[in-house]
Amino acid sequence: MREMEALHTNYQLIEKAIKYIDAHFKEQPSIDVIASSIGMSKYHFIRVFKEYVGVTPKQFLHSVTLNYAKEHIKESKSILDSTLDIGLSSVSRLHELFVNLIGVTPKEWREKGKDVIITYGFGITPFGEALIAYTDKGICYLGFIDQNKEAIFTRFKELWENANLVHDDLKAQTYLENIFINNQKYNLLVKGTNLQINVWKALLNLPNGAVTTYQDIANFIDQPNAVRAVASAIGKNHIGYLIPCHRVIAKSGAMSGYSWGIERKKILIAYESAYKPNPTDFRIATIEDIPNICQFLHATFPKTAHNRAKIVSEMLQNANTHAIFLAVQETNIIGMVPVVYHVSLASGETVAMLEDVIVDEVTSYPSLEKELLTFAIASCTKMGCQELRLWAKEASVYGLYEELGFEKSQNEWFKLSLHVKVTSPF
Repeated sequence: MREMEALHTNYQLIEKAIKYIDAHFKEQPSIDVIASSIGMSKYHFIRVFKEYVGVTPKQFLHSVTLNYAKEHIKESKSILDSTLDIGLSSVSRLHELFVNLIGVTPKEWREKGKDVIITYGFGITPFGEALIAYTDKGICYLGFIDQNKEAIFTRFKELWENANLVHDDLKAQTYLENIFINNQKYNLLVKGTNLQINVWKALLNLPNGAVTTYQDIANFIDQPNAVRAVASAIGKNHIGYLIPCHRVIAKSGAMSGYSWGIERKKILIAYESAYKPNPTDFRIATIEDIPNICQFLHATFPKTAHNRAKIVSEMLQNANTHAIFLAVQETNIIGMVPVVYHVSLASGETVAMLEDVIVDEVTSYPSLEKELLTFAIASCTKMGCQELRLWAKEASVYGLYEELGFEKSQNEWFKLSLHVKVTSPF
């Protein structure tokens, strides 16, 4: 609780500084002037900033400028272009937090949550006070509060008009600390149209520190002419932060509207951009990767395949039948999935055989295997595969395979059909 209170206090000071910068941007105020404007000494201001964000005020200020946003639009577009939305959430790089979207049932939609028990409450976060609400299915509301507590509560009640509400601030604070301090994983119960849910899923494909535009999101969901509808869907997001609508900006790079305040949007983007240590890149291996692949495999399987370089080279030169999916941090391979493509004589369909998911036990992190498999599924879908098969190496991973949609067959293979994309119930 004390850690959350300290972060909350620092957020309020940073918010004041951001407002001052917005009002005096053309004057390019010095750090001394900004610190003075919020009643702090220069060095105390710098220390508080570094404690909260992890970078100096100058580095932080660069992150909230128009130039930063423009620099990163192209980067985020390529991230979206390389990811296929198959109904699976991606990971938040800052918190390593998987969030699965669960749409309300049609009955719950029509009846606005009738007979649904929702516990809600108010608490503090590193980004200000917030209202959070949840059911046994997951978090169903998270909204930040400034001087508009009643308005935020009214918005929440309108969304779940007929639900049975239980007020509990103590439990609410526990949830907020689990999210913002303990990085705990939660499902999200969302209430929206099919388009809105597809937009929110698209946002989950953006890692922390990345930004995108309304047009890029519209392109990503295959509705390039629906920019206004996309903007409306983003504005109606009722689970702030976890569904990161703050990462969407205007094509010009300007920080456009945000339901919970422009200053908070700038701080969230800048905060996330400051924390991008060793981001993991997922891609298909090329010939240039052969030395690193062999080194990775030798460290993992030191007593096998003396002609490994030749084997890897032959695989990568036959892209129609083989591929190796990599997880890379900087230049270091931390995980891989070898795959073989073939046409099934029984069904006539293209099948991808995933040999194994190999991760480095030293440098990997808990969600890596799921991230790597998600990328492999998306890549095989893009290749036109109708089915994936993955060998069940040990019982401990059965739960992960089933979570991603694989079904266990009698001969120890797990199979995933790619005929149908996962959609919301609407």
